[in-house]
Amino acid sequence: MTRQQLTEWLREYLADLLDVTPEQIGTDLPLEQLGVDSATTLVLSADLTAHLGREIRPGEIFEHPTVEGLAAHLGGTALGVPTEPATAG
Repeated sequence: MTRQQLTEWLREYLADLLDVTPEQIGTDLPLEQLGVDSATTLVLSADLTAHLGREIRPGEIFEHPTVEGLAAHLGGTALGVPTEPATAG
């Protein structure tokens, strides 16, 4: 799955989960600002694990807290390309 495919999947998934349209899911906005809380993160982690066929830890979502960042991270790791964790800036 490419980064773009992951981005679109995440936008559609979060829109459905948060009861908004995909267009309302800004890919560069913090997930917390979109309404993703710790309980939602656990659900997202489990659903991503099922969708990608490999374990996605909740910590990975917290380390990459935007749709764009998470898709880039997951796109790299899903394809076996190591990625660096996000740094606080």
